[in-house]
Amino acid sequence: MEVSKVYQANAESVFEFLKASFKNDYERNTKTLLRSGDLKPGLKFTKNFGTKNQHSVMVEVEKMTAPHHYRILLNSSRGTNVIEYLIEPHTADEIEVTYREEYLDMGFFTKLNNKLLTPLFRKKLESRMMAQLDQLIHYSNKERTDYVRENIS
Repeated sequence: MEVSKVYQANAESVFEFLKASFKNDYERNTKTLLRSGDLKPGLKFTKNFGTKNQHSVMVEVEKMTAPHHYRILLNSSRGTNVIEYLIEPHTADEIEVTYREEYLDMGFFTKLNNKLLTPLFRKKLESRMMAQLDQLIHYSNKERTDYVRENIS
């Protein structure tokens, strides 16, 4: 599924926020520092989550082309989930951000379940994805404003 929206934002700031979020997840889960040069395709780590960290997923960078393309794979026992952001210039001070989620390697019953239920939940899924996009832009703009305030003022 895919959603797109035009925002008044800076592509570099949005991409840097995505990278910072990934770096934060990596460092929290591996307990090691990630140098910015190491954040490239092929980088993998195991992310633990849940109330008592009882669940895990293997996170892998598949594509990281600043400031336009961010694509990661989340591999678990349920299959592979692809998360992708495409950031393109729209006008001089606007960008179009496309957010895409795709499920791969699903078993027969999961495919059948998705085929039957996706049409019923399409609006809810689109709404969740749009809210994620809106929050991404909000926080990337906030980070940029805070940086300018701290370093230029």
